[in-house]
Amino acid sequence: METLDRFDRRILHALQRDARLTLASLAEAVNLSPSQCSRRIARLEENGVILGHDLRLDPEALGLKVTAFIFLSVDKGRMASPRDAVAELLARDEVIDCHAVTGSHDFILKVRVADLAELSHFLSTTISPMEGIRDIATQVAMNTLKEGGPLKVMP
Repeated sequence: METLDRFDRRILHALQRDARLTLASLAEAVNLSPSQCSRRIARLEENGVILGHDLRLDPEALGLKVTAFIFLSVDKGRMASPRDAVAELLARDEVIDCHAVTGSHDFILKVRVADLAELSHFLSTTISPMEGIRDIATQVAMNTLKEGGPLKVMP
């Protein structure tokens, strides 16, 4: 793992908040020259600290008004690999996040859909028929208070 100095951390902090900063603006914000910033960004990308530059979209503007969390428990004896079983779900556009977790469930999926009817259809046609699913629990978010926030990079 790469050791990050205070300038690397300042660069990451600034870019997480606005990835469209020009090199000149970034350099001014972190007190380095544009060429130093450019070299550091390239190194951080090469070393896998910066994974990409994503475009964030407003789900509601796209008609995706329902956020739900689907908790899955699997019967490990009925499937060769639980991770392989959920692999087909990872390719679905409705599935935003998927985590293998500890506790009473094995996986948590975060999904975005247009409405409750679409959520019901997704559950009944995609998740329920899956081989080896033992239990499904779903919670619908009433409001999203924070999402996709920046990671803590400053000490």
